[in-house]
Amino acid sequence: MDSQIKIEEIYISKLYGIYNHRVSMREGGITIIHGANGVGKTAVLKCLKFIFDWNIEELSSIPFRTIHVGLTDQTKISISRQSDGKASERNDQHYLTSPLEISFFKSGSSHVETVSPIDPEMMSIARLMATSRPWLKEVKPGFWIDENSGQAVDVWDLAHKYAPQKNRKRKNRSAFFDKIRRSLNVKLIDTYRLAARGKESSKSTVDQCAIDMVGQIESVSAEYAQMCQTLDQSFPHRLIAGHHEFLSADSVSDRLKNLEAYQSWLSAMGLLATIEGPSFPSDMKTLSDAKIETMSLFVQDSESKLSVFSALAEKCFVLFDLLQTKLAHKRLFINKERGMSVLSDLGGDIPLSSLSSGEQHEIVLLYELLFKTPRNSLLLIDEPEISLHVKWQKNFIKDLKRIRDIVGFDALIATHSPFIVGDFHELMESLDEVGDQNDY
Repeated sequence: MDSQIKIEEIYISKLYGIYNHRVSMREGGITIIHGANGVGKTAVLKCLKFIFDWNIEELSSIPFRTIHVGLTDQTKISISRQSDGKASERNDQHYLTSPLEISFFKSGSSHVETVSPIDPEMMSIARLMATSRPWLKEVKPGFWIDENSGQAVDVWDLAHKYAPQKNRKRKNRSAFFDKIRRSLNVKLIDTYRLAARGKESSKSTVDQCAIDMVGQIESVSAEYAQMCQTLDQSFPHRLIAGHHEFLSADSVSDRLKNLEAYQSWLSAMGLLATIEGPSFPSDMKTLSDAKIETMSLFVQDSESKLSVFSALAEKCFVLFDLLQTKLAHKRLFINKERGMSVLSDLGGDIPLSSLSSGEQHEIVLLYELLFKTPRNSLLLIDEPEISLHVKWQKNFIKDLKRIRDIVGFDALIATHSPFIVGDFHELMESLDEVGDQNDY
């Protein structure tokens, strides 16, 4: 499977029983879906997320008739509701909530396989089990609530718990689809991005970003220490063996100056401790050839050691740069101990969780984009305008393009803010209030 596989188009018919939406992804990597409240912008994002998470229970809870997802390698994923074929039921609510059937096609029309995530036989077994257990309340096809425990129970859970061993089946999965999922990560940044989640749920989301930054710095610092140890231990052998580039005196001098500047830059950003030590000779031409050779290897080793910081340093610089005009009378700092902290222009420390909701949204969103998004991801960003000043909204797409160039992702953005769209009308896909009523 091509490692650069991407989503090319998504089509949803009869969303909420009303709307037909087709979204074609822009070649530049950023697509904006724009429309009035209620036409299904968030639902489009959630459908994609649930499909690529293979979260069939959540996907089936969204009323729609069909979904088609086209990929850049000509693969197509087709999702439709199972029907008993009665024409009278093709437009009713039952049809929009019936179990799903998922088909995969290569080269557009060559059928690979069809999967019924909720197997009909398993459905029969599960319903038989449920009829004798009145505490199980079916809330939708293939999904029950255990009123004693309050827990959700799906078809497989019910059949596995109560059915005889010989009747048990595993949840249907697609090996073909697993290959797609391994090459394309789909990530949703929803409107609840400030809600604390995960193991550190007692911490605010912005504080969790700071904790994550500590981990990022520790990881790179450990790699740097290992690189230093490896190169320092082998330095004498490599110097004697001579398997390295011999630099001129002028080249050694120039690269040493660049190294010192880079070290100072990393230290100023809080990624590297300040290095104290004797300065190198200003005129390398006065040194013997043997000493120049030694300095040649030293310079090359030092560059290799510091290179482990390059990716993290570039992201930190962009974070600094984008926030310096957004944090009013404040500055962001990065350090190994706290990860991130904010100081006022008067010098006082400001807890991250005490920042305004707009400032927290900005930090969390930028951090998610820069530090927690794998390369070749499709980012689904829901209403980035939340709590953001109009000026920040106007800069959002420009900032996103800058981050995309570094990280390497595509983005599908749902918004109803004209300021987010701004002058980037060529990126916009409008979701009309009344969609095209013709099926795919």
